[in-house]
Amino acid sequence: METPFMPDQEFSMEALAAQLRQPSGAAGKEVADNMYQSNLGMIRESIAVLSAKPGDALLELGHGNAHHLKEWLQMDPNAQYTGLECSELMQAEAIAYSEEEGLSERCRFLFYDGYKIPFEDDSFDRMLTVNTLYFWNEPIALLQEIYRVMRPDGYCCITFVDALTMDQLPFTQYGFTKYDIARFTHLVAQTDFTIDAIHTRAEEVINKMGAPFHRNYYIALLQKK
Repeated sequence: METPFMPDQEFSMEALAAQLRQPSGAAGKEVADNMYQSNLGMIRESIAVLSAKPGDALLELGHGNAHHLKEWLQMDPNAQYTGLECSELMQAEAIAYSEEEGLSERCRFLFYDGYKIPFEDDSFDRMLTVNTLYFWNEPIALLQEIYRVMRPDGYCCITFVDALTMDQLPFTQYGFTKYDIARFTHLVAQTDFTIDAIHTRAEEVINKMGAPFHRNYYIALLQKK
């Protein structure tokens, strides 16, 4: 079960939102641990939908502390993983975790600016991102960047919480762009991706304020044809 991150008077909802977007400092580590626990069910469901093939080159945007990675890579001993982060703290935490778990030879973690993906065309077979869509400054352009680095017939999995669910969380009024299926579908229609499927999921978690919370979310699978 998720350990709640309890904002106090010195750590406002706006500050929590900023940490969720780009963790930093001691508070960022605490928020990242909370995000890992909160997101793990969504990550596992997304990996299952993504259905990577043996030996696939994997890309993840916004990997956080990467504590989910050992479980994912155990599914395929030949998979090669690349993670991109806008948080230097999370990049450092992921590198340290991969070294501790003996995964560093199969992983690389890079810092990027959230706009330009620093790889050549047709570099990856599968791409995953969970709970980052809300923070994309230029979502059409970033989707096109993802499309560019995906190989033909590659799949991109984008997992996000439904807008109505997000509206119940007070910190999401600070810098979050919220999506329902209609808004997401409209976004993808402005790119070269094709929507293969959008899966609906629901789960019970403990929210950032420590209360039980029913979360509806979507796992969107996009294909580069």
